[in-house]
Amino acid sequence: MKTGDGRRRVFELLRTARPVLLDLRGDTALAATAEGWADRVDLVEARSTADHWPVWPADETPAPAALLIRPDGHVVWAGDPSDPELPGALTAWFGPPP
Repeated sequence: MKTGDGRRRVFELLRTARPVLLDLRGDTALAATAEGWADRVDLVEARSTADHWPVWPADETPAPAALLIRPDGHVVWAGDPSDPELPGALTAWFGPPP
């Protein structure tokens, strides 16, 4: 993926041992939603190098607009920034906003 710091791998973003909300489309709605968790979750804007990702058992799926990734690398949410389940996923995994 490409970030403002150049091409990087997801595992490099997790070296801080903090959760990452990966914004793959530059959506301002995602930044607004994530604001309540900014003290616990890193918001990283990046661009996927592919429009579709290989997924087993299906051949491929369209790349999501955003991913919420735990510090251990487990993706706990993937979807569109306007998804009403995103705040619930942030709260479930990282506590309520202050």
